[in-house]
Amino acid sequence: MSVDLAPPFPGEPARANVITAVPGPKTEALRIRHQAFADARPIHVYQDGVRSRGNYLVDIDGNTFLDIYGHIATVPVGYNHPALDEAWKAGRFDWCKGFRPSLGVAPPAEWVEVAERALAGVSPKGCSQIVTVGSGAEAVENALKIAFAWKARRLRGGPSTEEDAREVMFNRQPGINQLKVLSFEGGFHGRTLGALSATRSKAIHKLDFPAFAWPVLPFPANRFPLADYAAENAAAESRALEQVEAVFRREAHTVAALIVEPIQGEGGDRHASPAFFRALRSLCSRYEVLFVADEVQTAAGATGRFWAHEHWDLDDPPDLVTWSKKFQFGGVHCKPEVMPAEPYRIFQTFLGDPFRLANWDVMLEVIRRDHLVEHTASVGAALVRGLTGLTHAGFYSNARGLGTFAAIDVPTPADLARVLGALRVQGVECGGSGTRTIRFRPALVFAERHVQEVLEHLTSATGRA
Repeated sequence: MSVDLAPPFPGEPARANVITAVPGPKTEALRIRHQAFADARPIHVYQDGVRSRGNYLVDIDGNTFLDIYGHIATVPVGYNHPALDEAWKAGRFDWCKGFRPSLGVAPPAEWVEVAERALAGVSPKGCSQIVTVGSGAEAVENALKIAFAWKARRLRGGPSTEEDAREVMFNRQPGINQLKVLSFEGGFHGRTLGALSATRSKAIHKLDFPAFAWPVLPFPANRFPLADYAAENAAAESRALEQVEAVFRREAHTVAALIVEPIQGEGGDRHASPAFFRALRSLCSRYEVLFVADEVQTAAGATGRFWAHEHWDLDDPPDLVTWSKKFQFGGVHCKPEVMPAEPYRIFQTFLGDPFRLANWDVMLEVIRRDHLVEHTASVGAALVRGLTGLTHAGFYSNARGLGTFAAIDVPTPADLARVLGALRVQGVECGGSGTRTIRFRPALVFAERHVQEVLEHLTSATGRA
């Protein structure tokens, strides 16, 4: 019986179709031009944005790829959804197409109405205040600033003084400069300098950039199938929680926040149990540390819930939730009591992007109309079952996922590079996570037929690897 709950994507290709070498000759010629003024080496292909449709990316060489990478998890409703075309023709973007405003100074009136509907309307439980920015790293950066301002006010017992204002201009803030954020091994929180101090996934992200001396915590990555490793996983989570509490007992007076991803999206798609996250929430409350759920990759339905932290069944919600990717701009939702009391503390010139908000407003309508979050939960279960079936052959292992935010491991980093290359040659746009994990970040319109197609490609890729 079909698990698809959403309608088929109109005009979508039947399946992947590769007609040239990958990368193709036009791609390689354009890469040479591009490399003359920018680093084009990481680019997989150059996309034909007009011809791409649904779950299929078409490149400038005419190759059609089944896209399970989604521009690193940023494509919510597939390529060229007709609802976006209809909205453009109907004038729904007219209010924001002529200029990009400074939203903290003179926002268009429509900004308030659309943000009420498309952002406040999906606020995580308890987090009614919103700061909009341009990207996920900016979202994390501002979440950390909110946490530091909250902690500083608690340490002072009130607002800053004139002496504080004088001293800060010389970077002298006794007590405040010692504040820190705790994060986990394997975590990725962005590439701005503050966010990088919390990022722990790959050395190349951090190398040569000055960083704060913030503690790093062990992440108790679950092994799969869960039933086979229940005792081992529980013991690892217990040890990790003991170390978190040890740091809190020693340093809670200087810890402003603990930040954690629901699934470590760049560090190997590593999972922990809902019970682990509930225990983290409890520890943060007990030691007066803000609990930050970094949902830059996981928000907007990919895990089969709109917010991945909904899987945790928390009694007390996170204090701050960061988001970006599928929204196609960035932001922070937070509890009202953690926001700075003074204006201009959390501020930028643009404070987001009206056009991207208008785009998101239309995409959210599609997500709701077509029940895409529920659809993704159902299709994701079929995907993980299919990936688990592949592990019986002995090459793939550790199949896992929530919704279509899924992953499977290969034996070695060299195997990962070879299999990703083989998949692209077959017509699958894909990417890795960590050192030996293939990650799935498809659009919410990914359907059962795409699951079957990608399983076929994964099976044949092992022979090519």
